[in-house]
Amino acid sequence: MMLQSLHIHNFALIEDLHISFADGVTILTGETGAGKSILLDAIGMLCGKRASASFVRQGTDAFLVEGAFFFLDKTGALGKVLEANHIEWEDGQLIISRKFHKSGRGSILVNGTLAPTSVVRAISAFLLDIHGQFDNQLIFDPAYHVTILDSLTPELKKVRREYDNMYLNWRDLCREAQKLQKDEGEKARLLSILDFQIKEIEGAQLKEKEDEELEEAINKASHSEHIKETLRTALYAFEGGERQKGMTEQLDEVHRSLEKASAYEPSFAGLAARVETLSYELEDIHDSVVRYADSFTFDENALDRMQSRLASIEKLKRKYGFTISDIMEFLKKAKADFSRLDQSESTLAELEKQIQQESRALRQKAGELMELRTAADKVFRKKMEDTLFRLGLINSRIAFHLEPMQDITAEGAAAIELYFSANKGEAMQPLAKIASGGEVSRIALALKANGPDSVEGRTMIFDEIDVGISGQTGLQVAAEIHKLSRRGQVFCITHLPQTAASADHHYFIYKKEKDGRTVTQVRKLSEEDHIREIARMFAGDDTSPASITAARQLICQVRGNISDCKK
Repeated sequence: MMLQSLHIHNFALIEDLHISFADGVTILTGETGAGKSILLDAIGMLCGKRASASFVRQGTDAFLVEGAFFFLDKTGALGKVLEANHIEWEDGQLIISRKFHKSGRGSILVNGTLAPTSVVRAISAFLLDIHGQFDNQLIFDPAYHVTILDSLTPELKKVRREYDNMYLNWRDLCREAQKLQKDEGEKARLLSILDFQIKEIEGAQLKEKEDEELEEAINKASHSEHIKETLRTALYAFEGGERQKGMTEQLDEVHRSLEKASAYEPSFAGLAARVETLSYELEDIHDSVVRYADSFTFDENALDRMQSRLASIEKLKRKYGFTISDIMEFLKKAKADFSRLDQSESTLAELEKQIQQESRALRQKAGELMELRTAADKVFRKKMEDTLFRLGLINSRIAFHLEPMQDITAEGAAAIELYFSANKGEAMQPLAKIASGGEVSRIALALKANGPDSVEGRTMIFDEIDVGISGQTGLQVAAEIHKLSRRGQVFCITHLPQTAASADHHYFIYKKEKDGRTVTQVRKLSEEDHIREIARMFAGDDTSPASITAARQLICQVRGNISDCKK
């Protein structure tokens, strides 16, 4: 992986900045307050770190940070993350672009595709490894120590994953057992509630869609008087009365009249036939209305019973669900819960048996972990102490303090913590209690060189990791940083001339006034400018021929060009 270029626009004191980078060690120097930390904050935006309106340059609406990365492993884990999030890439290039408005709105594009910060964090984990002041606190955390130890060898990683899966299963069984071990009063109360609910629903003897059928029947019964009146009106129209002939009789008269007329005018015969057909249809309709009228009854008591039944169903709906199907589903769950609680004693006994089996397996796996951890610690200890010796801590000792597991723990041990001693004859103690500031920086660098964080390929960024170091130790720190560049691109923000002398590429960060406002600028230094900057770091702004000579010699020494140093 490699950070190819960076574009920053309206970010804090940076107005507009384009920088291109290359392989090797890139050093960033400048006066205190020039904006080195601002540059690091901007790169942090590409990692999905939290943005703030305070980052937006005053007088503007939004900031923009873009980074172009190059990676070769298209089929590896990074490629899978990109594919899973439908992010396309070509020629191994990845461009992350983040825009953030002072109103709080923001967006992140990865190769032109919108991506949430969680996805950007997952992607950036393969691209960047930033080590700053926070990491100097992180190395005091025992949880971080466990992560370091269990990532030292592939076999250790595998067994730790197996232990984690077994522990999660054991924990779930324990939680289920705790639920069943509630006090008897609570158990009895729950059983009583469930029993009432089950009996209430079962007692109702509900049928699917019964409520819909009742609503239809009630609607019909509620309009019975209107239906009766409609039937009476229809029958009167058909049959007539004392003062008016009915339609049937009137149609018969029409039919007879047309038949008589057909004797004089043959065309009336067709009309008479049509009227005869109509009379048959009318007679059939009349018979249907009569049959419906004879069968129609209205029972007020039946209507009361239907309304009462529907009210009962609606009451159950308010308590157990919106539909009859919901109520029956509630009943099914209530029965299952009742059965589980009622049979909790036998279930608890079976759970406890499973917990005992899982506990034995966990203890056995923890023993396997302890053996692997002890073996890995021996190798780790030797590498770390060799590195710390080169970094000037010649009598230092460092190792993992391991205590075998007694009670079952998530880590598979009673305690895991890095212990350290800087002086010969002094007992090792927890790192957090004994390490000084300068020692912490060197330990952090040694962890980068030997621990699991030394992932091949990622661009590593160190923010003043050499703080509190000088002289010969500084030279060793520079050498270790240069070794790391063999694994991938390395960036260092530093005030130490020894570290700066290791630069393959050197950028100078400075502030200047533009249109009455202060802006941060970055300038790539030539070889001569690089030498002058090292001399300035030695002697301040008033550089002299002696400081220039010293700077040249330091650069030669760090680069290993001893013959050139003598010229």
